[in-house]
Amino acid sequence: MWGPGCNGLPASKSSKGKTGREWKALFFILAGLVPAFYAGCASVPSRHFRQQLGPPIPFQELLEAEAPRHERVLLGGYLLETANESDGTRLTLLQAPLDSRNKPKSQDLSQGRFVVQTDRFLDPAIYTKGRKVTVGGKVWGTMPQPLGNLTYEYPLIKAEELHLWPKERPYTRPYYPYYNYWYSPWYRYPYYRYPWNPW
Repeated sequence: MWGPGCNGLPASKSSKGKTGREWKALFFILAGLVPAFYAGCASVPSRHFRQQLGPPIPFQELLEAEAPRHERVLLGGYLLETANESDGTRLTLLQAPLDSRNKPKSQDLSQGRFVVQTDRFLDPAIYTKGRKVTVGGKVWGTMPQPLGNLTYEYPLIKAEELHLWPKERPYTRPYYPYYNYWYSPWYRYPYYRYPWNPW
């Protein structure tokens, strides 16, 4: 049914209802996008592991002989070596501090090396040298590893969660070809002038 509008004209019956439907449609679209957004931004490590973490243990304490054992830690670094063994895979990493996303920062900030032991088979073709890794696990003592002519005791971490970060593509600045807006095709040999001059 049509009723009088503000100016004496018939008022639209569906104007108010249409706005409500649009808001409902927008709500359902956003409700579907929010879970997808958070799924793509899944935290590292998992929430379950974070709940089991105690106070952070400085990496320098893990290098000491009295390092706490069976304590859960969260470490990150750059892959140096991937070795498959009969009971899993052993990774040697160059430690690096973690940023707010628990992603390793620059390797120039490293305080040493550590070893990660996992019962999973990790393909060395994927876990290549230089890849960034974040690992959550328990301190399992130390493991002697050669470095040049010397042997060092590296902290040994029994991995419970392991995250391999995607490769970072180097940023390339887009190329914008130079264009001279004052350039004229007539201003070149054999013309060196415009085809006509009104003055």
